[in-house]
Amino acid sequence: MNNNETNASSTNQFGSVLNALHGLTTDKFNFGQSNTQTTTTSESVPMVVVPIDDVDVTKTIADFNTTNTSTTIPINTGSERYDYSPIQPYWFYAKKSQGHVTWIPFSLTDVRRLDEAYAQNQVTIATNGNCYDVNLVERIRTPAYWTDEPNEIRRSKWFYLPERDSRFIPYDEQMNEILENLYKETCHQQSWHTKHEMKNGKEILIFHSPILMTIQSTDSEITQWPNFSYETRTLKRGLPEMFFDEVRFGDKDPIQHLCFVVHGIGEACDVKFRSLVECVEDFRETSRTILQSHYKSYVENGEIHRVEFLPVHWHGDLHMDASGIDNHLLTLTLPSVIKFRTFINTTLSDILFYTSPVYCQKIISRCINEMNRLYNIFLQRNPSFNGQVSVIGHSLGSVILYDILANQTAVNEDEVLSNNQAENRTNLCVSGTGQVSIQYEKLKFPVAYFFALGSPIAIFLTARGITSLASDYTFPTCKGLLNIFHPYDPVAYRLEPLIDPKWTVSPVLLPHHKGRKRIHLELIDGLSKATDLKQKMLDSFKNTMISITDFVTSYTSPMQVTATTTPLTDTQATTVPTSTETDLEIEHANDDEETHIYEWDNRPIGKLNQGRRIDYVLQHRPIEVLNDYLFAFASHVSYWDSEDTMLLIMKEVLKLDNFEPEPQYETIEQMIKSNVLNYFVKNQTTKVNELLPYLAKSEQRSRLVTDSTNVLPRMT
Repeated sequence: MNNNETNASSTNQFGSVLNALHGLTTDKFNFGQSNTQTTTTSESVPMVVVPIDDVDVTKTIADFNTTNTSTTIPINTGSERYDYSPIQPYWFYAKKSQGHVTWIPFSLTDVRRLDEAYAQNQVTIATNGNCYDVNLVERIRTPAYWTDEPNEIRRSKWFYLPERDSRFIPYDEQMNEILENLYKETCHQQSWHTKHEMKNGKEILIFHSPILMTIQSTDSEITQWPNFSYETRTLKRGLPEMFFDEVRFGDKDPIQHLCFVVHGIGEACDVKFRSLVECVEDFRETSRTILQSHYKSYVENGEIHRVEFLPVHWHGDLHMDASGIDNHLLTLTLPSVIKFRTFINTTLSDILFYTSPVYCQKIISRCINEMNRLYNIFLQRNPSFNGQVSVIGHSLGSVILYDILANQTAVNEDEVLSNNQAENRTNLCVSGTGQVSIQYEKLKFPVAYFFALGSPIAIFLTARGITSLASDYTFPTCKGLLNIFHPYDPVAYRLEPLIDPKWTVSPVLLPHHKGRKRIHLELIDGLSKATDLKQKMLDSFKNTMISITDFVTSYTSPMQVTATTTPLTDTQATTVPTSTETDLEIEHANDDEETHIYEWDNRPIGKLNQGRRIDYVLQHRPIEVLNDYLFAFASHVSYWDSEDTMLLIMKEVLKLDNFEPEPQYETIEQMIKSNVLNYFVKNQTTKVNELLPYLAKSEQRSRLVTDSTNVLPRMT
């Protein structure tokens, strides 16, 4: 057998192995013969993807007897046949952020509803958890609760990759129709590599194969295999793989709890200078993640539904053109360092405006009226809602909510008077500079919980002359207050010392959302505990030696016993601990922090949170230890994407319905025993199977498809 026969045999063997891995029959490919002898259809010749982890690349190159060092298998499209197969278009909406437009795929639930509405010629359909309305005639998406620019929507099966970009963009429907007709004609005539002029000859479209399609400028060189120059755009038919992870199942469950979110100073809410709407969307997405990870069984059984978060704006109403504040400040602002002065005028000035009775009244009225308006719209769009409502305030927004809740009127005013709060409310609940002229409208709903994030409530109360809160002080219509802050947040202050000045206990350390402490905190605690234990053992040994010395001295100098007994006893009673106390200290030295937290939780701390703890601190990240000043600003806006913050919020609001979170699993063995991995694989398989109608034939055979019919042959 010569070398050519050996290489051909080796190539055929590799082809059999490769097809076996992908569940394909071996007679559909003839790797060792000329491609001109075989003509197959697109259904019999699916795309072959070589898994790098399963096949030795070096051996693969040698078996094909090529001098090319690339791992890509060339396809001779001139001799292969591709038949046309229809696919369904997918729905997208445009999201504008800082002047950049990003196209986001709708969830699977929304896509099904949009397809049904499109087939029935409906005009408007609710999407995105009932927070947006889509007009199918005008192809726009508008928010239902707040005012914002409408977003363009597209129903597309064709996508292109812009120059110097890594994200595909869907074509408009007119271009989709043109491309689909040309592609269908190319498949029927098998006229691949044909040039199609577009835009009056300014661009050239070429279909090289169903997986290689390009649009080139007429100034570029057109070849059979283009080199993807600067002016080349790559086309894609069917939903690209990059969107698979972005596609969500969608919100189809009813709402169990409603939360209103009030922002702080300025329009930007995080280090990316995003708006409140975008940050609340992250908040909403994080809540879905927490539900799936910590309340999985309840969600599967339909016992727990989702929590809705709605943004409450007040900054725009204060700085709108009608108020004239910005124009007046502009005439007073110096021309130097203009960007920094503009930032102060539009952001930091909000603090000063809130301390003014005139503008404080404007801010308070805006927040109350906005929450009442949103609540009415919410009930109209969710008539079956029978849950409770909570409020969340960030930075100055928490101070606004504190003043609003403190000035609400209970359903039974006699109940307030019976709690001896009439006098306290007169002093504690005034806003601004202490003027009593602020009028507080009534909220149309009772508040279950008030969550303050990075809150300066304590310093505002101190500035008003309030140095302590009565131990029996509560909100008239709110059950509890939780003060959540990052340890490096420069704006946040504690509230528990205001209720009990002698309270020296550290704030409650929030557990990690994965059920453990961060590793660097475990190391620090371990070292500190070891040091404390060592010191206590040394103190115990020292005290024992002192006792022995005193005992020996008392027998050797009997005349000095009478003179020294009394003062020695007093000293020992005050400074030297007994052996029993020392043993107890050593015994409890290795107790974990949760034990101490549990003990302190049982100790009542006022009635502002029903006697429970109020201050909760997040765990800082390891990199933040390097320089706390460097991460100070970022820590103040870190709550929007914090899973630990969201876990505490979900625990409290779902505890109202007697639901407790499930334990978390730190090892793979624990996850397998708890069936968590099977749940994840089931969800992923369901999503991929639902996406199959929107994919091209080549995508359906790719490694991203994880259904059992493809997985089992590969495992064998």
